[in-house]
Amino acid sequence: MKSLTTLILSCCTFYAQGLTIELSPEKDNTLYETNTIALSNGAGDYFFVGRTNQVTNDLRRGLLSFDVSSIPPGSTINQVSLEITASKTIAGEQNISIHQALTAWGESTTHANGEEGTGSPAEAGDATWTNAFHQGAAWVQAGGDFNPIPLATQSINGLTTISFNAVSLTENVQSWVDTPEINFGWILLGDESTFPTVYRFNSKENSNTTTRPKLIIDYALPQVVLTPDKDNTLFETNDGSISNGAGDKLFFGKPNNGLLRRGVLEFDVSNIPVNANITSVSLDLTVIDIPNSAQSGTAALHLAFSEWGASSSNGNGQGAPSQTGDATWIHTFFNTDLWNTAGGDFSPTASATSDFTNLTNNIHFANTTELIADVSTWIQDSNTNHGWVLTGDEINTGNVRSIGSLENSLSENRPTLTVTYFVPIDLIFKNGFE
Repeated sequence: MKSLTTLILSCCTFYAQGLTIELSPEKDNTLYETNTIALSNGAGDYFFVGRTNQVTNDLRRGLLSFDVSSIPPGSTINQVSLEITASKTIAGEQNISIHQALTAWGESTTHANGEEGTGSPAEAGDATWTNAFHQGAAWVQAGGDFNPIPLATQSINGLTTISFNAVSLTENVQSWVDTPEINFGWILLGDESTFPTVYRFNSKENSNTTTRPKLIIDYALPQVVLTPDKDNTLFETNDGSISNGAGDKLFFGKPNNGLLRRGVLEFDVSNIPVNANITSVSLDLTVIDIPNSAQSGTAALHLAFSEWGASSSNGNGQGAPSQTGDATWIHTFFNTDLWNTAGGDFSPTASATSDFTNLTNNIHFANTTELIADVSTWIQDSNTNHGWVLTGDEINTGNVRSIGSLENSLSENRPTLTVTYFVPIDLIFKNGFE
């Protein structure tokens, strides 16, 4: 029986090194302060941030929204960078701040004339100073609904590209991935305490594609690191009298007595969603003992075809008397059920191999299509999950290895299976059948 502590420690979620995606805005716009006709610039080449030289109605606030749905659910956002490019200003050095928008807003077909600084009469659906959607929902607060605490602030001086990087910006994008319905984008503010402070930035419609707003996101797919649900060693004997179900080591290869050793390992992958797409699978084994006669060799993982057991036998390299339910060289479960073939029922073709030398302390089985196929099959049907049979050098006498088992007292010595995956978005139901 496995202890409760072992069961708790057998599954932990971590995250892999990042992937990078570069996004253009889904929409952008400018809020033009006005107390008369509603103004907007949803289809314009520019958006504006700051305060103009006008006597009245001089505030400008930029709106940006990014669709992050291409990032698989469950991913971790490692870092975020927003780049915007200024193309006109009469102000000197200024601070631009990004604020979380709290309300959905619109971008329609309004395209302001000339330099676009004064906006044009809003089209239906455009965001304006008073309305999140012209001829539709109003802002709770004129000038846009946003968190007054900035997510990030960056200084700008002249016509240049500036980049915003901040932990709070990263956390905000993470919230969009985790809870898409709260993604209303950002509102950008300049210094509104004096004038002129306004900057004009190129929008997603600008003809210069290299200067359009750009959101660069470094993220990691979900990754699960597992220790075995059970493991054991098959010791070559005629009667199946030796096993090691509760031992702190596994053995594989051919020791000096010439009798083979093979490891068996099984991992519980039931916590991975059934509809997950597996992107990588790898297994790491820690070598505990290297004999004096050690040579180079190749370790191999073979898909097991039969269920097997790990009971309370506990021995060293020579094993221990088999206990009821133990896997042995001839038994799947001692002493009632037998392998079809002595030494274990497994695919003759290895799912993965790993070369080792007389100095190797870690045996790493790198990702292969076969490992992905094995784990994917287990996720789809747990009844097919019998784990792997681990073989080593079965030709050269004395070239055996011991590795840490799931019972090893040092957690870092236990086998670790790393599975990276993502759950695809169900496009049929994503927007209510739209």
